[in-house]
Amino acid sequence: MKLPRAGLKKAVRITASFFILLLIQFLSEKIIHFSGLNFPSTILGMIIFALLLNFKIIPVKFVKEICTIFISILPALFVPLFVGITVYYNLIKEDLAGILAVIVLTTFITMVLTAIFTDKMMEWTGKKNVR
Repeated sequence: MKLPRAGLKKAVRITASFFILLLIQFLSEKIIHFSGLNFPSTILGMIIFALLLNFKIIPVKFVKEICTIFISILPALFVPLFVGITVYYNLIKEDLAGILAVIVLTTFITMVLTAIFTDKMMEWTGKKNVR
């Protein structure tokens, strides 16, 4: 079976962009490991990825397809979470009130900080009050 030329280019582009994301994640894990920081490597990886996109080191069009694919399978990535909830149901049930309070509080804090950050970014980029 022979792939059409356009299909082969797309497959190579998706594979290459996937390996770029893996490389960023690998580098962020190594940075955390060697620096001894107590910080999630996934968050550092996202920060590095955002900076690379922002400074146009990685073109958005190059990673757009792989990111679209990842977003489309995102619900499947939550399956282990739900399995964990059923496995540890008794422990969760004991502390349910505290867990729910933390979820509500952190959601509210995240919403407020996101709004403030978005507002500041819009001011910084000059896109605020543009109608």
